[in-house]
Amino acid sequence: MDNLNLHDIEPELLEEMKELVLARIKTSSDDIIINIGSENYTKEQIMKSVEIADELGLEIIDTQMEFLRDLAGGEFYQMTASE
Repeated sequence: MDNLNLHDIEPELLEEMKELVLARIKTSSDDIIINIGSENYTKEQIMKSVEIADELGLEIIDTQMEFLRDLAGGEFYQMTASE
């Protein structure tokens, strides 16, 4: 599925997506570190980026929404079953 253009999305929809993604991140371990490129980000940094919807935050929102679409569509289960 193509990535969403989150720069052109309705503000209300973006806020709902941010809330959903933040809820998912909040359930993760407090000591989680995510590596993107050559940078490491803490849970707090990731949450802040999502909250302010900077470039990193938008990328995280897009990635999380893609995962949820795949999960809802059964694609995640098909990928794991074939491994």
